[in-house]
Amino acid sequence: MSIIEWYVLRTSSGKEDAALTILRKIGFDVDFIYPRRRVSWRKQGRIINLVRPLFEGYFFVACPKEKITVFDQLLRLSNLNIAWLVYSAGALVPIYMEERALLERLIGSEGIVDVSTVKKQNDQLEIVDGPLVGLENIIKKISGRKRRITVEIPVLEEKREVELEGILV
Repeated sequence: MSIIEWYVLRTSSGKEDAALTILRKIGFDVDFIYPRRRVSWRKQGRIINLVRPLFEGYFFVACPKEKITVFDQLLRLSNLNIAWLVYSAGALVPIYMEERALLERLIGSEGIVDVSTVKKQNDQLEIVDGPLVGLENIIKKISGRKRRITVEIPVLEEKREVELEGILV
């Protein structure tokens, strides 16, 4: 049995849902992982809950190393120009196992990063609930007023800052 690896798939920012729908309809023999995050906005006194992409313009293809070249060729031949695989140093390289493990831990079984609850005492952060429990090391900034936690997530060794929802208690 082959080891399933995750490869980065790029698409136009804001077109992730459409690209994913089209790619799934084509019926490629791969799985697509589309990590998203739950966020809320305050608008005219009301709270609006949304589910947004975790990485704008990116999602992942999960397949064995033997299949990724065939998928890449089929994607190029399709002339859809809706998504393309990300090359690193001129080659198709899967994300590192540590990066994948972090993403899997964050998105859980639903594929969505949920809200975390943060306790701040004497300049010490403690995540008391949510997917960020035990991941204080990736937190870069917290805004209690905006209910946002800025985290740094590595993908192909490139660090990406992402805003997640967090409740400060």
